[in-house]
Amino acid sequence: MTGTVPTPVAELRTALEILDALLTVRIEERRGGPSGRPLSLDDDDGEGLPSVDRFTGSGPLATLIHSTGLTPAEALTVLAALAPAIDERFAVRYGELTDRPGAVGLTGEIARTLVARSFRGRLDATLMLAPSGRLRSSGLVDLDPPDDLSGTLRTPAALTAWLLGLPPEPPVATAAFPAHPLATVHSLDDVILPAAARRRVDALAGRIAHRSTVVADWGFAAHHDNASGLIALFHGPPGTGKTMTAAALAAHAGLPAYIVDLSALVSKYIGETEKALARVFDRAAREGSILVFDEADAVFGARTEIADAHDRYANQEVSYLLGRIEAHPGIAILTTNLLANIDTAFQRRIHVMIEFPEPGAGERERLWTAVAPPELPVDPAIDHAELARRYRLTGAQIRDATLDAAYLAAADGRVVTTGHLVAGIHRQYEKSARTVPQ
Repeated sequence: MTGTVPTPVAELRTALEILDALLTVRIEERRGGPSGRPLSLDDDDGEGLPSVDRFTGSGPLATLIHSTGLTPAEALTVLAALAPAIDERFAVRYGELTDRPGAVGLTGEIARTLVARSFRGRLDATLMLAPSGRLRSSGLVDLDPPDDLSGTLRTPAALTAWLLGLPPEPPVATAAFPAHPLATVHSLDDVILPAAARRRVDALAGRIAHRSTVVADWGFAAHHDNASGLIALFHGPPGTGKTMTAAALAAHAGLPAYIVDLSALVSKYIGETEKALARVFDRAAREGSILVFDEADAVFGARTEIADAHDRYANQEVSYLLGRIEAHPGIAILTTNLLANIDTAFQRRIHVMIEFPEPGAGERERLWTAVAPPELPVDPAIDHAELARRYRLTGAQIRDATLDAAYLAAADGRVVTTGHLVAGIHRQYEKSARTVPQ
């Protein structure tokens, strides 16, 4: 232990000692033993739970408990669900708190008995463990099967890894967690934009790098609401590098990034969108990850006029999402092809807005040379400046045209020539239903 602040290991050890002591008391109460305090359906004068102030330190567990404002019952439930991953002895001891034969491990019923000894407390614990309760709706615990308190209660694998200091498991995008890791082979040096946009990207990189200094060390978080969060919006035509730049910014900052699958997020079930998004935001806040919302207008778009109950619920979900992202203490980057599609009320809450325009001739020439790998055999007679002047393509189209040209060249065993590139360019114009310039 260093000074008066426990290390994460010592913090977990102390937490498990607190849980062990509570288990001993509850088992004695259940047996009517030395504690002299049997479980009662009439006693409403307190549950005898340790205060959350007992969980101190700067490690993941204390951070989770205090940053999310967990109650003593919620904190003990999360700890109890985590404990068997550290010491299997807890799974056996939990069986002493139930009359179900052969029970091993934590169930919803056992968790209720652990945190409550009164009738009022058991009712509150039942609500706490409901699907709409904070623990399950925020993804802090899972119940399997989900509709039966006799089912197994555990912390999700990703949260367990984070609480134990293990490398996080890459999430798989599902309706319950509609996000997946965003990675790139590119660096910020590969981002080619007009000078004004490039300066704004560099300024955003600096803002991300110095957030801790300004927000924490210089006191903005302590003196202003929502000062910790950073919302950036990238807007411009498709293929101009918005998502690539977001990934490069995360790599530059050394932060993990998740791209949110909006098609999975917008659920047909009322209220499911909010729950799924809450899980994404809660995990990102715990891990310090950057969230990237591609085609953000699908969720953060302008609210519609109310014509029926579906419109009313849809607008309620949009309002919830606007408030949730504004209150997020981390970094969120949104991309859209059309700025006008983003809700105007939300635009006022965005800290950084960067336009990604179609590249000019100068940027296109740089892109033609940048997208070709050094190993690619290229005819030195190719005039990239002429290609850039003649064909108005985005960065993504230039990359795809070069890839098409490489396959054409490989098929005839030759180096990439101007003819191969022009053939690739023609394919890009065909895909976008545009006429090739003569």
